[in-house]
Amino acid sequence: MMKRILGMVLASLLLLSCALEPTIQSPVDSSKREADLTLYDATYTFGMSNGTPLAVTAGVLAFHEEEQEAVLEHVTFIGYEEDGKPFFQGSARHAVINTTTYDATLSEKVSLQHLNEGIQVFSDRLSWSDKSQQLSSPGDIASTIIIDGDITLRGEGLMIDFTTLSVTFKKVLEGRVSR
Repeated sequence: MMKRILGMVLASLLLLSCALEPTIQSPVDSSKREADLTLYDATYTFGMSNGTPLAVTAGVLAFHEEEQEAVLEHVTFIGYEEDGKPFFQGSARHAVINTTTYDATLSEKVSLQHLNEGIQVFSDRLSWSDKSQQLSSPGDIASTIIIDGDITLRGEGLMIDFTTLSVTFKKVLEGRVSR
């Protein structure tokens, strides 16, 4: 009973802390239909498929129910483990999250940090596959990865598999190992 009341209070605070305009046009692509729900300066928590929450704060957060996606502008996010401890964080100017699969595409000044593994990634475009737990960039986009502060690699076509902790590039542009 207490959890239910706490949940209702938190939901009320979320709605009170952001502007709500359900008929505003999508913030990024004017060719798309209007958003079903648009929030401004909002924090929203997605429940990921593995049961861990992803807290997202965005200047604009537009939900498109038919497309099953959320379009975000000026976004920061923190992923939490089941015990509530943060394990990754990041930011991007633009993001699109599939609200069913939780796959995401981040673009423009993307910065990610996996806190448990000491991995930082910087790129202009990254895609996340929640099912395969893989982070990737297109073959023509340069990305930089820093591992434990000792290894810095820059290349095109980045692929990080978080199930095996493997990192590959289609083309390495430069690298530095200082151990």
